[in-house]
Amino acid sequence: MENSQPSSRTRTRVNLTDTRVRNLKPTRSLIRIWDNHVLGFHVQVTPAGAKSYRVQFQRADGRKVSVTIGSVEAWTVDKARGQARALRQLHEAGRDARAFMKAERTGNDLASLVTIWRADYAPRLKLSTRLSYESILKTTIIPELGPRLVKDLGFEDVKGLYRKVSRKTPIQANRAAAVLSKLFTIAEREGMRPDGSNPCRKLERAREKPRDQLFSAAQLEAVETGLTSLVRRGKLDQAIADLIRFLALSGLRRGEALSLAWKDIDMERNTMTFVDHKTDRDGTKVLPLNIHLRSILKRRAAIRLSNFVFPGRSLDRPFNGLGKVWERVLEASELVGLTPHDLRHTFQTTSVELGYPSAIGDTLLGHSLGRIRDTYINLGTDGILAQASQDTADWLQAAMAGTNPKPGVKISKKKKLGKILA
Repeated sequence: MENSQPSSRTRTRVNLTDTRVRNLKPTRSLIRIWDNHVLGFHVQVTPAGAKSYRVQFQRADGRKVSVTIGSVEAWTVDKARGQARALRQLHEAGRDARAFMKAERTGNDLASLVTIWRADYAPRLKLSTRLSYESILKTTIIPELGPRLVKDLGFEDVKGLYRKVSRKTPIQANRAAAVLSKLFTIAEREGMRPDGSNPCRKLERAREKPRDQLFSAAQLEAVETGLTSLVRRGKLDQAIADLIRFLALSGLRRGEALSLAWKDIDMERNTMTFVDHKTDRDGTKVLPLNIHLRSILKRRAAIRLSNFVFPGRSLDRPFNGLGKVWERVLEASELVGLTPHDLRHTFQTTSVELGYPSAIGDTLLGHSLGRIRDTYINLGTDGILAQASQDTADWLQAAMAGTNPKPGVKISKKKKLGKILA
């Protein structure tokens, strides 16, 4: 049923209030509701549901000109009415109100807000977070909303973008919404939008189910078989195969392993150090090197060509492109649906199954030490952490080598493999 509201042709004037505007519903045609306080001031509602405040003037030649003040989400009626009154004064003084608004808006579009973020806010973020933001901005947000004025963007715009991205990748849509929400918060801080006008706060995001995939012993063996086959056939560089093994036998995050530099490795102390990490508010992380990681590092050091342990084609940068390589590895291993992050999850789960407290597994994965510092006295890299890392890596390497170790049973000293994966 059609709404019984004034159409665009009806010039009934009413006392516009925030409640009245909020209750307006879209119809099949454009509607305008005119204010009875300021001549030409009105709220416009499109069939898609977008609401905006505008003011209309009549020029000397009789032509009518409308100027958009801003979206209903970003402006209260009183503030929009005050802006309309100011624009009318400019118009009656003989100035071009539309040109004035255009000049005022220069530098206030979303792309300009992103420039502010890059200059003043991005440097405070961790490199991995900053790169993630940049990827979402370049591929999703700027192409869709970049030219739009920050103050004019409302809930319908946010919902439209979210719906479009969700059709292909719901999780990416959630990430885009989070980045956009952060930008709107900055816009309020920078005076580009009124306080409390962030339209993302109304958005209902899709629930993300936590991943709980683990590699079985057979799947770990398949990965190692696939890596060996690809290297032998010249389809994969040995260094990248070692990178994947390093991930499996350390539980490191992908970014931590990729950015690992030789200056971070201390073979004498048997440690690897991380200054830039996800929990860097807790200071530098120092984690132990188990014997299997040491073997990989010695192999890489023998042909060291870069400051990075796993360099890319440009030797002054770490390797980039693990995603595509991983797809190749899965195909060679005849596996589907598993990710490099599942190797990390498998490392921690294996540690717990072998009898170590979950807090020890958390620490080996580089999580905060805060909650367990008072519980475990010896958390040095030559104490329980080192032993847990070694036992966990022993079990995982045994699985990769095809010996089918029993879940939750440590590899005995007599059965520990002397052969290092190659």
